[in-house]
Amino acid sequence: AGEAEVTIVDPLPYMAYLPFLPEVAAGSIEPRHAVVARRRHLKKTANISGKVTGISHATKTATITPNEGEAYDFAYDEIVITTGSVSRTFPIPGVAEQAIGMKTIEEAVAVRDRLVGNFERAASLPKDSAERARLLTVTVVGGGFAGIETISELRSFATSLLRRYPEITFDETTFHLVEAMGRIMPEVSLETAEWVIKDQTRRGVQIHLDTQLSSAVDGRIELSTGESFESDLIVWTAGVMPRPFLR
Repeated sequence: AGEAEVTIVDPLPYMAYLPFLPEVAAGSIEPRHAVVARRRHLKKTANISGKVTGISHATKTATITPNEGEAYDFAYDEIVITTGSVSRTFPIPGVAEQAIGMKTIEEAVAVRDRLVGNFERAASLPKDSAERARLLTVTVVGGGFAGIETISELRSFATSLLRRYPEITFDETTFHLVEAMGRIMPEVSLETAEWVIKDQTRRGVQIHLDTQLSSAVDGRIELSTGESFESDLIVWTAGVMPRPFLR
């Protein structure tokens, strides 16, 4: 005791538990259940709300820009960089403008709000309306754990929403999963992955393997197979990269 001091610098007052984000997106759990307040648990750690905007290893100082106030230098003995990752997008037209990631609590909440709002809007449109079909079409890009769990949770959530919207039928809700590889979830056995495909297909998910997203401009999905359709909710889970901060 008293020999060392640990300081954490982060612009957010909480840590998000990322594996829970698909459940937040589907409303299975509340957003507050997927976050942990820093100060509640780090009672012996000095908390600074801000960002590290510069590091000098020669002088062992970090430049800290607080959320409020002027930047200042902060001396350290050891520095640990744990800034995590962000969604990695490829130069695919329309993705940056149309897709929502699944890396933050705010993104998960936005997905849920969009899906509920789309049901509300679609319920008042004619059944043969192209806009109604667009609103009830969900596309998830990426067949890893995040993508599979997201499409599974959203499909289940949409099915449960139908009880509140008698104007909408199950057959009108369309779910697409786009995966560039020939299989999903390479982290698990092929047998398990194939079981998941059968299960999700049975529940109403169309899984496109060996397929790449070519364009998502204005919500029009164009696939490398030549298929195309309109989708108002596009969720991007196709890869992560270190925060640009590390450059």
